[in-house]
Amino acid sequence: MIRSKLTVIIHAEEEFDWGGGFFRSNNNITHGAELTTFVDQILATGVRVVLAMDYAFVSSEQGTKVIEHFKQQQYKNVEFASHLHPWVNPPFEEPTIDGDEIEDFYSFPGNLSADTEEAKLTSLTTLIEQKTGRRPTTYLAGRYGTGANTYQILKKLGYKLDVSISAFADFSSYHGPDFSNYTNSETSIDGIRCIPHTSGYISYCNGVANYFNRDSQNLAKFNNSFIGKVILKLLGVKRVRLSPEGYSYKEMHKLLKSLNDIGVENFIFSFHSPSVKVGLTPYIPEDKHLSKLRNDTLKLLNEFSSIRAD
Repeated sequence: MIRSKLTVIIHAEEEFDWGGGFFRSNNNITHGAELTTFVDQILATGVRVVLAMDYAFVSSEQGTKVIEHFKQQQYKNVEFASHLHPWVNPPFEEPTIDGDEIEDFYSFPGNLSADTEEAKLTSLTTLIEQKTGRRPTTYLAGRYGTGANTYQILKKLGYKLDVSISAFADFSSYHGPDFSNYTNSETSIDGIRCIPHTSGYISYCNGVANYFNRDSQNLAKFNNSFIGKVILKLLGVKRVRLSPEGYSYKEMHKLLKSLNDIGVENFIFSFHSPSVKVGLTPYIPEDKHLSKLRNDTLKLLNEFSSIRAD
């Protein structure tokens, strides 16, 4: 049995229409009380929580209340980190449509000029330090959007850990980064420690899932042919994130089991903060979806030690 660790990372951010574009004016936060309650429940399972907060969240009244609540707990098992959403984070230097909406391309921090990316992250870092009393050392790029300049900027600003990589994911079709060659193994870029958001493959056959999760090139061998794709379908191969947003307890459990089998040491369980309230993200349209997210999350976290030992 490996001594693996699981951290819950919450993308603490504003509420906006996920399919409606990126607007500077979308900075509303109404889910602070619900988030505080749920994080307290998560902490009761014994896991560590990272609140990766963007500018809109940190500067809001409700976001401030969330921060104050966890500051009173002497930072026990809670870390405040940075989460850069360029469209709501000053200084506002990127091009806009009608002065409010930014193009999708600039919603990825790594697509900004080096000066603009650094200026925005400096602004966010300073605000978090002012509000929390501690300078953040963990970074999560908005939309996982790291770029050519990101890690040098992080190093300059004193960051130690990046959690922006999303294992096996490719966002290049809509201007984002391509992480398809990354597995769930820890790596280092320009001296910054990088732990990927946990994602991988499950299958009807555990050995098949383990094979695909070991090496990013293994799946490509099957995807390059019609017969290979048919085999993947017959084997029930599916990519799953370690997240209750769109994935079931059963799927997450199978993913954890496979990644544990191949020796992954660090797991990141993640979700977006507006998902703690009905109607704020596509994942939670009704009360029943919120109940499922809560129940699946707490069940998985409570059972993590036994899953790890299987």
